Amino acid sequence: MKFTKNEIKSINEYERNEFNPELLGSIKDARGKKLDYIIVVSHGRRDMHDSGYPYIKILGRNEAGFFNLGWHDHFLCQVPVNIDSLGKNVYRVMPWSSKTPWVVSHSFISVSTFEIGKPSYYPTHDPNVVELS
Repeated sequence: MKFTKNEIKSINEYERNEFNPELLGSIKDARGKKLDYIIVVSHGRRDMHDSGYPYIKILGRNEAGFFNLGWHDHFLCQVPVNIDSLGKNVYRVMPWSSKTPWVVSHSFISVSTFEIGKPSYYPTHDPNVVELS
């Protein structure tokens, strides 16, 4: 996953210069991990998704570091979130409440939709975690 100098700078200004794109954990590494928050980076209009919208890059963050959560064209929030801008086209999406941990699905793959939480009527809904899928 490539990042511009400005994207790296924007992330590092809020991450104590700990972000290094060369050290990103893989999607496979992220499965089953608890995350503190995600970072969403708009890729710009150069390469567009089939939907006609720019791709977004999503990173997961926890105490162990950063994880590549892939390329998407949108994300859904099934739970309340707090969204902060870290710079141009760079956003941090955090849980509104810290009571329920965010956990990457054990079967996570990078598809068009990135989903934060599952509706309660889903058969795989677990009220003890907010599943990232």
